[in-house]
Amino acid sequence: MRKLSYLIVFAALSLISTTTFAQEVKEEVKAEVKKVLQEDKVEVKLSELPEAVTDALGDEFEGYTAKKAYKTKKEDKEVFYIKLEKEGKYIKILIDAEGRVIEKKEIEIKEKSKLG
Repeated sequence: MRKLSYLIVFAALSLISTTTFAQEVKEEVKAEVKKVLQEDKVEVKLSELPEAVTDALGDEFEGYTAKKAYKTKKEDKEVFYIKLEKEGKYIKILIDAEGRVIEKKEIEIKEKSKLG
């Protein structure tokens, strides 16, 4: 009976340590993915954006103010990731060098501090 008790305790401790290890590995993977994504984005000055991009911003996002712009690659094409603000409303857009909007996402106000 004593051996059975030791076996149960050992099995429980093994399960707990495996779960903890899995969580640590998951966090490390998340951190590595975030690092790779950040390395791919290069901040650019708003004045350095291509004319087609600035024209599209003026046409489609009138009244918004560009806060930050980043250059990156998506499917081997140069694209720009731009953060815009208008009266406390924030959006992120992904736009290609020809001025076509690829993605648009509204940002909650609580995420405002993440705009960086």
